[in-house]
Amino acid sequence: MKIAIAVENGQVCGHFGHSPSFSFYEVEDGKIISSENIQSPGAGHGVLPDFIASKGAKVVIAGGMGAGAVNGCNARGIQVITGVAGNPDDAALLFAKGELVSSGSVCSHHGAHHGEGHSCSHHGTCSH
Repeated sequence: MKIAIAVENGQVCGHFGHSPSFSFYEVEDGKIISSENIQSPGAGHGVLPDFIASKGAKVVIAGGMGAGAVNGCNARGIQVITGVAGNPDDAALLFAKGELVSSGSVCSHHGAHHGEGHSCSHHGTCSH
């Protein structure tokens, strides 16, 4: 299965829509088979779900994601996992092993608070 992880500065990006690149992983039987990092084609919940889908990914992982992007991904058959931080390779491996669970964090640009220490600033970035 192919998964995509939003990446910024070598870490899982806090906000899907602002991610400068995405790492795509092929995972199988609890292992990472291959990976590549590709620069983001732009920002926004219209462009990025199409980009992720065009690369064959069935899952996208990010720190947080706006409702428009979640809906765009879901409409393309892409599962969304949010609330993830840290090294993208580690996140991909946890997913491959079936140990990565979404927090369900959806970001708004209006300072929403999501509980469990997850909140979004007025700049649309997520923090834990």
